[in-house]
Amino acid sequence: MATIAFKQVSKVYEGGVRAVDAIDLSIGEGEFCVLVGPSGCGKSTTLRMLAGLEEITSGTLELDARRVNDCTAKERDIAFVFQNYALYPHLTVQQNIAFGLDARRTHKSALAALLRGNSDAMRAESRAIDARVATVAQTLGLEPLLARYPRELSGGQRQRVAVGRAIARSPKVFLFDEPLSNLDARLRIETRSELRQLHRRLRATIVYVTHDQEEAMTLADRLVVMHQGRIQQNATPAACYDTPANRFVAGFIGTPQMNLIDGDLSVQHGELGFESHGFRMPLAAHWPSLSNASPQSIALGIRPDRLLLSGASAHALPATVQSIESLGDRTDLALQSAWGRLVLRATPESVAGVREGDAVHVTLAPSHAHLFEVGEVGARVPTARS
Repeated sequence: MATIAFKQVSKVYEGGVRAVDAIDLSIGEGEFCVLVGPSGCGKSTTLRMLAGLEEITSGTLELDARRVNDCTAKERDIAFVFQNYALYPHLTVQQNIAFGLDARRTHKSALAALLRGNSDAMRAESRAIDARVATVAQTLGLEPLLARYPRELSGGQRQRVAVGRAIARSPKVFLFDEPLSNLDARLRIETRSELRQLHRRLRATIVYVTHDQEEAMTLADRLVVMHQGRIQQNATPAACYDTPANRFVAGFIGTPQMNLIDGDLSVQHGELGFESHGFRMPLAAHWPSLSNASPQSIALGIRPDRLLLSGASAHALPATVQSIESLGDRTDLALQSAWGRLVLRATPESVAGVREGDAVHVTLAPSHAHLFEVGEVGARVPTARS
């Protein structure tokens, strides 16, 4: 296991393209850290710099408090699991898992052993490698597959072989670059569970990259949300969901994504409120720092499962049901309102009588709302409770 520290690390490609912009990130020993964000946000480049596959333009990268900017990938003792598995098609499962261990036995050491006539030592080393492969295969449930070739395996089995090859070497750090993206939905869920259980057994330091925020939420001890080469939030999955640092995180984390409404904040008759397209919602005392604020542009955010159907009232927003998606244990309603398109998530029982085209009213409790400053990465406005 190892600790990792990025200190003002940047990556700038030819032409001035800044893929990673002065990030600071510390990853603790044995931590499962997931880098998540949309395509082009810099997460894979960050991983490749850590692996030694990309040069660092500026800043310092440390492993166990040792600067490794100029160390080769081999010198860093890191295992990389690629998106496309990168298995050798002409080798069996056993040979693929053992490949990294066999590579450590250099031609020089083998030749020296032969010249000394020390074949017993070579056989002992081979037995140790076989034992290590057997242990890894048992851990990953690959024992019945050891004699097969990659072409004879399913996608999930190939992924486990790629993981097995990585853990056989007992590296300091495991790196995963979107390893589940080639699997179907069922296999992704199963393999996610296997990876989480494997981490609990190994207690290894893992850095994992994905664009799938649901995958990130279920795997991570700590989530690092990236956008435009910068870290937008570095926190637990629960904190990123419940208290997003800014508007980008709020819109990216969560399925369906948070409803975000642009509008204006103002105080009328001593009461703080949010208004958009003629509908005003009181915000009570949840943002005391804004109680004397001048009128200003702001965005309001509300999670789909925090919107509620209600009867007509002064503070209920009229809407029309555009579409209904039944997902078994939950139902999503797409609504058109003065605030634009909103998504409401409810239990099937609570919306059993609702049909497409119906006129409805929705309410939201200010205690469940979020306010964000203007802009794509506008900061979250702290509430009284935070």
